[in-house]
Amino acid sequence: MQNSRLVVRSHRPLRSRIILILLIVLLCLGGWGLFEFGRIQGGYNWIQASARFDDLEEQLAGQEEENAALRAQVALLETSRQVDKEAYQQVDDSLADLQAQIQAQREELVFYRGIVSPEDGRSGLQVQELEIIPGDGVRSFRLSLVLIRAIKHDRRVDGVVNFVIEGELDGTPVSLGLSEVGGGGEGPLQFNFRYFQDFEREIVLPEGFTPRKVEVEVNPRTRGVAAVSRSFDWVTS
Repeated sequence: MQNSRLVVRSHRPLRSRIILILLIVLLCLGGWGLFEFGRIQGGYNWIQASARFDDLEEQLAGQEEENAALRAQVALLETSRQVDKEAYQQVDDSLADLQAQIQAQREELVFYRGIVSPEDGRSGLQVQELEIIPGDGVRSFRLSLVLIRAIKHDRRVDGVVNFVIEGELDGTPVSLGLSEVGGGGEGPLQFNFRYFQDFEREIVLPEGFTPRKVEVEVNPRTRGVAAVSRSFDWVTS
C-alpha cells in the first residue's frame, strides 16, 4: 500500500478578490490617462473654454453681490424722507446698467456652457439659435444664426447652411429656399470654424406669402461630421 500524504493549502478568496479589483482599477485609470493624453495631442482645447466659463461664473457672482448691495441702497433711499432725487436717479440708473450687464453675462455663460457641456450631452455640430429680426421694409427680415461645435473641438469644420421657409402663398402651402426670396439670391451660407460661428442674411418675402416655420439645414464638407437640421417657428424678436 502506497503512503498517502495529506497536503494542506491555504485558501484566501478575499485576498484574490482585492488583488483583482486593484488590477481593474489600475487598468481603468491607465485607460483614462491614455484617453486624456490622446485628446491633448489631438489639439482638444477644452481648457480654454472651461477657463472662460469659470471666469464668467466668478464675474457673475461678484456682480450679483453688487446688485444686492445696490438694491439695499435703493430701498434705504426710498424709505428716507430726505432722499435726494438726483442721487436716487444715479443709483437707479447704475442698478439698471448692472442688471443689463448681468443679463448679458448670463446669456454668454449659457452660450459657453452649451459649447463646453451641453445639457443633452451630445457632441458635434449643432444649431444653437435662430433669431428673426424685422427689417426696414414691410416684408424684409434678417435671419441671425449661431452654429456651435459642442464638446469636441479637435479640428475645424466647414460646409454650407441653407434656410427653407415654410408657409402659405395665397392659401397654398409652399416651401421657399434662399434662391426664391428677395435678398437671398447669394445662395447658401458658407461656414468654417472650430468652436462657433454666427451668420446674418437679409431676406424679403414675396407678396401674399405668410411664413410659418424656418428649417435650418447644415451640410458639412468635413469628413466624419454629420449633417444636422433644426426647425424653428416663425417668431420675430
